[in-house]
Amino acid sequence: MTDSPGDGRHPYPVAGQPYPPPGQGFGYPPPAKPPGPRTGLIVAGAIGLVVILGVGIAIGLSLSGGSSAPEAKPAPAAPSPAPSTTASPAAPPGKYSMSGISDACALLDPKPLAKWSATPIPPVHREGGPSEGYGGDLSCSLRYTSTSATDGVATNEAGIAVRAEFASADRPPAYEQWNTKPSPGWTSGTTPGLGTRNYWRAGSTTEPGPGASYIVGVEDSNVTVEIQVAVHRAPGETPLKMDELSSIARSQARAVLDRLRKP
Repeated sequence: MTDSPGDGRHPYPVAGQPYPPPGQGFGYPPPAKPPGPRTGLIVAGAIGLVVILGVGIAIGLSLSGGSSAPEAKPAPAAPSPAPSTTASPAAPPGKYSMSGISDACALLDPKPLAKWSATPIPPVHREGGPSEGYGGDLSCSLRYTSTSATDGVATNEAGIAVRAEFASADRPPAYEQWNTKPSPGWTSGTTPGLGTRNYWRAGSTTEPGPGASYIVGVEDSNVTVEIQVAVHRAPGETPLKMDELSSIARSQARAVLDRLRKP
């Protein structure tokens, strides 16, 4: 699936929005309603992902951008001005490009998720090319399920997602929008030696089953990349190790930068 980026003419993907209230979310698909007050809930707004731990994981990317405000009614047409001969400003140059990337999911390596779940769910991806000073964007969400050995029901799920946005002529770097304050109960920090600047956020739950999510974002030259890894297990299964999720997320972030780097 491919969309064009921009504002009213070319909607940007939803990115870095505030964490929604419990039981709500954004992205694709929407989260399921929690079945009770003991349900462990983690909502990870970054990457346009909604991660519900303790019920299952709904990992999806918001493919429809733009504001949630009502669409304004057009004003009466004014006389057409003389055609402008001024060219649109060009996107800032840099070390990275989305040239040749026809499927953002090719940027990810899902093999590390197989230790948790290996049955694929159809991926969701987006490729928005550069246009009129906008640098372009890419996003992909990969999800996998498996049957729990503790209850015989397909309640286990693992997912990984990426989004990348290239520098534009008329807006701040995506890093400024995506590096949001962690939700209550989450931890955060930085990783030495990763890009020009970076951040990570992590959250976990044990009720009713083990679940964890790790997010790492990095800005380098003209691109901002964000990776999220999330895993949910059925009640009674072995607790998750956050170090394993963080290792996967950081490795994937470096690999995505390598794949986007110009020759």
